[in-house]
Amino acid sequence: MDNYEVQDRFEEREISLRDLFKTFKQGFWIIIVTAVVAAVISYGYTSIFIPKTYTSEVKLYVDTASSGEGISAELSARTLANQLVSTYIEMLDTNKFYEALSDELDNKYSSSQLSKIVSFDYDQTSKTELFGATVNAASATEAKVIADSVAEIAPRIISDIRDDSAELKIVDNPQIPEKPSSPNVLKNTLIAFAAGFAVALIYVFAREALDNKIKYTSELIEINSIPVLSAIPDFGGKSIILGEDGADQPDADNTDKEAK
Repeated sequence: MDNYEVQDRFEEREISLRDLFKTFKQGFWIIIVTAVVAAVISYGYTSIFIPKTYTSEVKLYVDTASSGEGISAELSARTLANQLVSTYIEMLDTNKFYEALSDELDNKYSSSQLSKIVSFDYDQTSKTELFGATVNAASATEAKVIADSVAEIAPRIISDIRDDSAELKIVDNPQIPEKPSSPNVLKNTLIAFAAGFAVALIYVFAREALDNKIKYTSELIEINSIPVLSAIPDFGGKSIILGEDGADQPDADNTDKEAK
């Protein structure tokens, strides 16, 4: 059997689950160490270099006066309020509102900066008269201060624009956030651990798949289809040359070195 035929049969041999497990076992520590290092790096980077963001929220409610009594009048008022929510959000997400908010905050932030800090959230599927104003800031106290100003300014702006029976009221006042809303250190650490684990796993299996060396007797039997009668292990010791009389002789290379 020539070398090319042996090589082809080696490349075509099937990989069993046992082979996969053996490969995983051999590269286990590489995989674990890589995953742990990736997680530690992600934890340190997220904790130190990514700025923290604190979130405070105020809940607002569109209140419409009922034009009559009974269930039908109440439903009509709620339907009108629900329709007004989107309109009110559009009214508040304007330069007029952000400029008034900037004045309330003593011009500490410009209107363009506040438009990025403040956002309005409304779940259209809920069909309610409630919507929220969310403030994201670099500190918990600052987030609370801006949210308080939003709660103060928003009803006033709506009242100035729309002179009707509808009114914007505060349901939930903003609170000081106890912990940052982002970054999520635990989430980033787990993602990094999983990514490191996957990359190391791919490396271990790819290295094994590209390695054409025969390492085990079972592989040699599988390739040649003939039994192995004996094998000479490599003990990693120095080479010994036997002389004609059977006595040990020093290695030729060592002899030359000693002669020099």
